[in-house]
Amino acid sequence: FFVGSYRSNQVKDDHGIFHLMKSLRSSGVPTTRLNLEGLTPEDLNTMVSDAMCMFPRICEPISDIVFQKTKGNPFFVLEFLKSLVAGALLEYNVQARRWVWDEDLICAMDITSNVLYLLFSKMIGLSENVQLALKTASCFGIKMKESIIGYLSTTSEYSHIQSGMEYVIAE
Repeated sequence: FFVGSYRSNQVKDDHGIFHLMKSLRSSGVPTTRLNLEGLTPEDLNTMVSDAMCMFPRICEPISDIVFQKTKGNPFFVLEFLKSLVAGALLEYNVQARRWVWDEDLICAMDITSNVLYLLFSKMIGLSENVQLALKTASCFGIKMKESIIGYLSTTSEYSHIQSGMEYVIAE
């Protein structure tokens, strides 16, 4: 069983994944290709209303704003909603027993459809040790051996990389 993924707007027809799929098909291995699109405004509203345990008609105003800001990108939707909660622009009101938000403030947020902006904002809030661990790990691609972390942690510059990586993994 194999699952491969790619962003259609970021790979060309000669990418290795296409060669692999062609090879699998020519060998008689059944393959399935799924094209995933962003959430529709209706699906996003359903997701938001489910998450907030509120009727869809009540959540529609915030769902519309979230859709405008994220264009329905599921990852960006989740990060954007988390940032609203972290910034107290979306919060649970115990007395009203429901989620409340300020549509004007959320609309005024200067966030275009840019996941990097949200991730950057999130990174700024991390400790220096965690930031250093992420920066270092990014140089190694998708895998980083524990022996490398062990070696780096013996140096003065990277002495806290182990604790930074532990925090990242826990998140």
